[in-house]
Amino acid sequence: MKHSLTIRILVLTFALLLIGSAGAQQQHCAPGISFWKLLDGVRVGYNDGRLNVDRLYAVCLPTPTQASASNYPYDPDGGGKLSTFVKTADGKLLNTYVWYASSVGGLWELSNFKVVGGYDSVKPLAAGNYVLEFALEDKPFYRFPFSVSVLKNDDPYQPAGTRWLIEGAWNEYGNIFYQRNDPKSTLRFTTWVQDKSGHVSKNAVPSDIKLIRARDGKVLGSASDSLRLEPRWQQADFYFVPPGGDKSNYLTAGDLLAEDGRYTVRLSINEKPYGEYPFTVKGGRIQLQGKQIRESTDSMNYIVDYLSGGRYTSWWIPRGK
Repeated sequence: MKHSLTIRILVLTFALLLIGSAGAQQQHCAPGISFWKLLDGVRVGYNDGRLNVDRLYAVCLPTPTQASASNYPYDPDGGGKLSTFVKTADGKLLNTYVWYASSVGGLWELSNFKVVGGYDSVKPLAAGNYVLEFALEDKPFYRFPFSVSVLKNDDPYQPAGTRWLIEGAWNEYGNIFYQRNDPKSTLRFTTWVQDKSGHVSKNAVPSDIKLIRARDGKVLGSASDSLRLEPRWQQADFYFVPPGGDKSNYLTAGDLLAEDGRYTVRLSINEKPYGEYPFTVKGGRIQLQGKQIRESTDSMNYIVDYLSGGRYTSWWIPRGK
């Protein structure tokens, strides 16, 4: 009898610990939008200047209190209201997108939307600064700033007109990642590239990238590739080859993490400096920085990096001048 009571007490204690742990996680889980998907899904029409937003993913959204008649708990036609406000930098509202969203494997998939006033209300954006403001029941929870620039079409074989380009996080960050955060995995550096031009070029340009240790200026790895740039942002992935190594012998994360200190990724495109991306290794781990540090970042601006359900990390490196 005493043994049975002891077991019941232990089970109850363990259950209370789980509930407390889940409550603590929920308390620290602020709604946000996947940074990767924002870079993939937000763009402006090169020929028409209209803002386009593809499928996005959100984390930590609450289950709506208002039931939906469809398979989407968030539904413009009934259910929870999940909106994106397109605003100028000074707060003027231009458009409102209301999403269909459902929970998929712990994430919320924003699969489609309706535009308040219809898609015809989405007008070309003028040159300037803007922000996407995401809101639950009209209460903002996340912001994604961007800017738009315009050029005249300079292709003699195309009708005269205006061309639109979007800028922001695409040319402000690079990313470091290695599979499963296993030091034996290949080290990858990613950034986004575009040809800021009034015409579409079909020519490839050379790129050169180096991983440099600040202590002695030693190049730990490098790569040279051809890039076919377009007047839209494209993801460019680079894998480093150690000095004297063959092109199939890539640098691993362990090769970088073996020594603490400062490092820089230096990228040149078409023989011109494109950007430097400095970071620090401490305790055998790449250090988070900037808006990826939750404790010092407003949840409205925090970089949401939710790989494999939050089990793994990639590191967002601000681009230096």
